[in-house]
Amino acid sequence: MYNPNLVEQNLVIIPPARPKFTPGDWNLNNRTKNVFSVNQQTLSDRIICESKRLIDETKYTTEYNKSESDYRLKERIGDIKFLQEEITKQKKDALVEEEALKVYKQRTIDAINTLREIVIPLCQKCIILRETRNGVELVEDEVDKELRKELDVINGAIQLLQKLMDESVEQLRRLRATIYLLDRDLANKEKSVQIDEKNVEMRHNQMGLKVYDGNVPLDPYNNTDPEWIANTNLNIQNTAKEIACAQTLRSYIEQIFKQAAEDIRQQVERTKELFLKRIAEMRYTKIKLENVHKETVRQVNEMTRNVTDLEKEIAEKEGYVALAQMRMANRAHRPGIELCIDNVYRSLKRELASLRETIARLDGMLVQSKATLRYLLNTQVMQEDEINSKTAALRIDEVDCMTLRESLNFQNF
Repeated sequence: MYNPNLVEQNLVIIPPARPKFTPGDWNLNNRTKNVFSVNQQTLSDRIICESKRLIDETKYTTEYNKSESDYRLKERIGDIKFLQEEITKQKKDALVEEEALKVYKQRTIDAINTLREIVIPLCQKCIILRETRNGVELVEDEVDKELRKELDVINGAIQLLQKLMDESVEQLRRLRATIYLLDRDLANKEKSVQIDEKNVEMRHNQMGLKVYDGNVPLDPYNNTDPEWIANTNLNIQNTAKEIACAQTLRSYIEQIFKQAAEDIRQQVERTKELFLKRIAEMRYTKIKLENVHKETVRQVNEMTRNVTDLEKEIAEKEGYVALAQMRMANRAHRPGIELCIDNVYRSLKRELASLRETIARLDGMLVQSKATLRYLLNTQVMQEDEINSKTAALRIDEVDCMTLRESLNFQNF
């Protein structure tokens, strides 16, 4: 029964007794714990030994693998640098060939400009000058034909050189394309060398090194090592092929230069020969005509003197007529029987008749002489016009055209 007075009393509450083990339980527990401890120690010793063995084994494997990776990295760097040297050598050859082809391209442009701006205008000017010849001198002779043929030869050479220039431009473009691929390949390989050299310098215990946790996958590879080598070899082979094509093109351009220059030179020489032949022919004809003109002038002078002599002679004969008539008129005043037909009358009559016949003949000869003189003067004028025309034509060919054509003396483009 609850007694409220117990609360006020100083009492000790004893908990209920716990269950207790027996000595046997105590001994068994000790033995069990001892066996467990020994087993754990044995396991620990075994694990420690196994760990040391594993450490030694993995350390060797790790070092071997790292050494293998270092060796492969250095080997890869060597392979890349070898290909870099090959690419650089091929690029150098390509650049040399590019510069050489540029020189040939410029030579082609200069040759075209020379033909268009100097040779063709000069040839055309010769044709235009020869069109200014007068009269019958404006003849379509062999020189005219050869000058026009010369234009055809020059225009043909220009068309061929223009085609070569277009081929040079295309070949330069292809060379630059291969050089661009080599440059890109060199840049990629240089970057690869830098990356691999950095990898070679890296150590496992360097500061800041940690397990990679980037976004780029660790194996983003899409081609094999043979494909890598084949790509570089293909770039080198394509460059070598374009270099060979450029060299062939330069050789062909050089041949065309020589052939075109030779064709033009032969045509220029042919035209020059015909010019000289025509000049000699005109000079001979002019000299011959001048000689004829001298003879005509001489005859004009003689005919002029002859007309003067005839007129003088007619004038004198008219004096004789007047004398005879005056005598007859005076004798008509004789007186008486004195006015008879005597020998004097008959003589004066015959003299007067003879004078009239002589004057008529002299008048006829004077008319014929004056007509001949007019013909001679017309002939002289015609000859002088002809000489002037030939002189002008000779000056055009010998002085104007031949002086202009002296600058056509070239050996090659």
